[in-house]
Amino acid sequence: QASCAGPTAARLGAGIPLGRRPGARFPLVQPPGAGFALVQPRPARFPPGGSVRWAGLRGLCTGAGGCWRCGAAPLEPPGFFCSSCRALQPPDRRRDYFQLLGLPRRFRLSAERLSRSQRRLQRDLHPDNFSRSAEAERRFSEEQSALVNEAYGTLLRPLSRGLYLLRLELPAEAQPEEEEAGSQLPAGDPAFLAAVLRLNEQLEEARGPEDIGLVAEEVEARLRELTELVAQAFEQGRPRETRPLLSQMRFWSSLRERVKERLLPR
Repeated sequence: QASCAGPTAARLGAGIPLGRRPGARFPLVQPPGAGFALVQPRPARFPPGGSVRWAGLRGLCTGAGGCWRCGAAPLEPPGFFCSSCRALQPPDRRRDYFQLLGLPRRFRLSAERLSRSQRRLQRDLHPDNFSRSAEAERRFSEEQSALVNEAYGTLLRPLSRGLYLLRLELPAEAQPEEEEAGSQLPAGDPAFLAAVLRLNEQLEEARGPEDIGLVAEEVEARLRELTELVAQAFEQGRPRETRPLLSQMRFWSSLRERVKERLLPR
């Protein structure tokens, strides 16, 4: 798909009125909180398959256009604000979640650093900061804040972080079942299958918190072991080997949720 030619296409894709050069035939207006804008006599038209796509409120430039307000060159990720006019920019869907949060692209992450990055960005991007800004910036603030929360939720949990990193490492081999929690036990590991069935039965037969706690301890131990194996596989450049490990993590995580439900007061 072609890239945007520059800031003009970026502004049109974001739904921003265009500025006009001096001497233009059409009048210039200056709405509150925005630069000069053109009162256009007719909507702009793009040929089929053009470089600007429209997707509801997420009509964004698909290429490396400049700032929607002043046309300054785009920043390196995660450039949320224009370095020239400080306008908040629309979300850049080409960035992965690690880039978005300013974190290294790896499986081992510090939960504290992840949380600190999310809180800092939410302070900067919160819609209340743009209550008097142009409509475009208010919309961008909501979209950016939602995207930061989405990235944080994905990278916080080892399972979702591993599945996401696997798709980044092997985009051509992404499998639909990796998007959802599987409904069938993976074949090929009799010891794993036996352990899952045994602990499920043990949980069903548990008569009190003590019995449930024994199941919880083993489930957590299994998850810690798998998390370490997944980390090692990614670090050693063997992402394909994480696929069966993540599949197992999915079932242990599901069993952990069942354990939590049993521990809730009835």
